[in-house]
Amino acid sequence: MAARQACLAIDLGGSKLAVGVVDPDGRILEKSSAPTDSQHGAAGIVDQIASAVRPLIDRHAPLTGAGMTLPGLVDPVAGRLLFAPYSGLSDIPIAALVAKRIGLPVRVENDVNACAWAERWFGTAKEAHCFLWVTVSTGIGAGIVSDGRLLRGAHSMAGEIGHIVVEEGGALCGCGNHGCLEAEAAGPAWARRARLLMAEGRKTLLRERCGGDEKLIDARMIAEAAREGDPLCHEVVDYAGTRLSRGLAAFVNLLDPDLIVIGGGVGLSLDLLRPVLERELPARTIGSRFFNCPVAASALGYDAALIGAASLQLHPMALSEID
Repeated sequence: MAARQACLAIDLGGSKLAVGVVDPDGRILEKSSAPTDSQHGAAGIVDQIASAVRPLIDRHAPLTGAGMTLPGLVDPVAGRLLFAPYSGLSDIPIAALVAKRIGLPVRVENDVNACAWAERWFGTAKEAHCFLWVTVSTGIGAGIVSDGRLLRGAHSMAGEIGHIVVEEGGALCGCGNHGCLEAEAAGPAWARRARLLMAEGRKTLLRERCGGDEKLIDARMIAEAAREGDPLCHEVVDYAGTRLSRGLAAFVNLLDPDLIVIGGGVGLSLDLLRPVLERELPARTIGSRFFNCPVAASALGYDAALIGAASLQLHPMALSEID
């Protein structure tokens, strides 16, 4: 039997392009990253990808193919980037363009969906029948896996948990609505909430940590201060965690998952969020009297998207189906 080959992985983000080589067991053999060149349109991005992966292809050939994650709306069957909010690119046959340049077959998928798919094969959700993979970072999104298949919906928009309204009349979201989960519980929302509380004259470690420039306050800084017992930062975590529970509860009631996996930068603060989720989530889900839906941290960390890209080629069967 021929040895299984490694896969080229391409994670195209709004601000960063990461590339790597991943073996059939989900281990990253080599990786690198650089700021995304979004100033020269699709042609510039394809040029950048081709230049970034060429050394990897030369060093690790033969490769089974390439998987690519994209931020935005994606048609994985046609291999097209339908719309990328970060750049305004739309209706780009990205898989064919990249495949022509690198000489390997390319599969593409929305980045959060790919993270969910990687978690199913290489992470925390190997034994899960139905699970929700939620990224909590600059934004909030979800990938849904059920019965061994990714659920994409009729227009490849399933899993937009970040745009469930969890706070009536709340903060303005980038989508144009007010009070969306993303606007109330993503990383920027943590910082905004902290600044609002600081404006009331509250004591907090954040004043010293930010050096007087409140624009430097971010979710990581807040989490670190909360771990040190800062009351204001604990209040921020409680506020965001309560809103996150509202969004997750809607999905739990709708899909009946046996697991929720949290990833993304803010997801690294699950140790702080967990007590809030354990308090709030059961109170908002109808089945909590009979069974528990555990919440777990992603086992893949910051490499989830890169491993997810590779998983599109390493485990392609269900991804070839149209949901």
